[in-house]
Amino acid sequence: MTSSLRWVLAIVGLLAANAIAMAVLAVTATTREAQVIPAYYDQATHYDEVIDEAARSGELAWHASATIDHGAIVVELRDATGAAIAGARVRVAGYQRSRAVDRFTVELAALAAGRYRGVTDSGKGVHDLVITAERGAARFVERVVVEAR
Repeated sequence: MTSSLRWVLAIVGLLAANAIAMAVLAVTATTREAQVIPAYYDQATHYDEVIDEAARSGELAWHASATIDHGAIVVELRDATGAAIAGARVRVAGYQRSRAVDRFTVELAALAAGRYRGVTDSGKGVHDLVITAERGAARFVERVVVEAR
């Protein structure tokens, strides 16, 4: 085999490998669900509202923490002194990062003072959540990232 024939075979092999890789990527891209965050542009155009909402929530000085374990979402809601906030209406909206198109919204029920629970079927993995708590005229919103077990 001459050296020029080896070069021709190497180039043809690389072109063939590239064509196979492109075919695999094209098939994969068209058979899976989209992983783009729904309504992302709408969220971006309303970002000033998100900033204002975060400022109002900061003035309340409440804090929310969330866990997801076997489909159960538990939120703990505390005020600036660490006291439990009872009697709030708590909602969680979010999605699992690996399935961004499967968004969910869950209304949580009170378990105890400052503890609220709801159920979702979003599965294990990292979740982006928006916790909204309303009590009287007070409205608190916090964005959290939680890994479900």
